[in-house]
Amino acid sequence: MLTPLLSAVLLTAAADVPAPQVVPMPTPKPIELGDFGGRLRSVRLKVNGHEGVFTLDTGGGVSLLSPAFAKKIGCTPWAALTGFRLDGQRLDLPRCENVRFTLPDGTALKPVAAGVIDLQPLLFKGAPQADGSLALDAFDGMQFSLDLGNGTLVIESPDTLAAETKNAKPTPMRRARQAGGAALGVMVPIQTTQGELWMALDSGGGPPVLVRDRVAKAAGAEPANQELQPFRLMVANTPALDTRAFVKDMILDGVIGMPVLVRWKLSFDLADDRLWIRPTR
Repeated sequence: MLTPLLSAVLLTAAADVPAPQVVPMPTPKPIELGDFGGRLRSVRLKVNGHEGVFTLDTGGGVSLLSPAFAKKIGCTPWAALTGFRLDGQRLDLPRCENVRFTLPDGTALKPVAAGVIDLQPLLFKGAPQADGSLALDAFDGMQFSLDLGNGTLVIESPDTLAAETKNAKPTPMRRARQAGGAALGVMVPIQTTQGELWMALDSGGGPPVLVRDRVAKAAGAEPANQELQPFRLMVANTPALDTRAFVKDMILDGVIGMPVLVRWKLSFDLADDRLWIRPTR
């Protein structure tokens, strides 16, 4: 049994022990994205030590370099990356190995095999000059949030991602792979009376939504209408969105393009295949 004097000493010592300090979680600094011709977003990168302007293309599959920029970084393109465009057209792109992209905040992305192609004919009429495009292949294994409407990209940590998404339900996602597995895209489901349809998220795309002709009726679009038509987009765990869609003969169920993506905030966990979508407008 402690004496009164010893009890007093122990209580005094305990009172002198400072309370543990709570270290605030650092807030990640957003990377500002450029306005690319009023239609797309761009980011200024260092690529193997050389600066360039790249479009941000979540639907591109593989990152791309222009022939002039490939030469600038000392690459002699070789072999091929083989994939298919939406209409089924086959593309065989010579590639540069071990291309290292660094974001403006100094974050090094995953080294990739980048395709080499003249990007300008693939962009919209009157598009600014681009040195290439940055796709999701360079973000594989990373966690990040993308707010295309406000033009920001945030590289997340597990803690900051948890805080960012704590009040949101995850949206089911599926990886899309081409080019022998080198490519990476993300697809999300919409429910129909006949089953699920999977739509690619494409920040390099023009129309709000593209729907494959073979599934248009089930998706709620008129297959015979070749014009832009009203469309209700209902992605799982995401509020329904009234937008417009084109019906097209293509090899995917559908594509969700920039006019829709600018209305969402997207948080990706490409380490554990998780995705969160929250409306911003």
